[in-house]
Amino acid sequence: MKRQKNVPSTCKNCRSYKPEGRRGGLCQLFQVPVQSEWESCCFGTLPFKISWENKEPELQEIPEVIETSFEVTS
Repeated sequence: MKRQKNVPSTCKNCRSYKPEGRRGGLCQLFQVPVQSEWESCCFGTLPFKISWENKEPELQEIPEVIETSFEVTS
């Protein structure tokens, strides 16, 4: 299985990794003990990954855009 580019390189860089003890930890995704230096699996997620599905809508994406007109006076 080919690794994706947005997968962390090691278990300690994964969002599901919970450190326990000096070198080891727990994979909260599979509930199994792991070593921090192990290569992460293909299900690993970056700790600060941005979800594009929940992004703020841009002005042109808002269905009801309020249009205003301005009059220049001197």
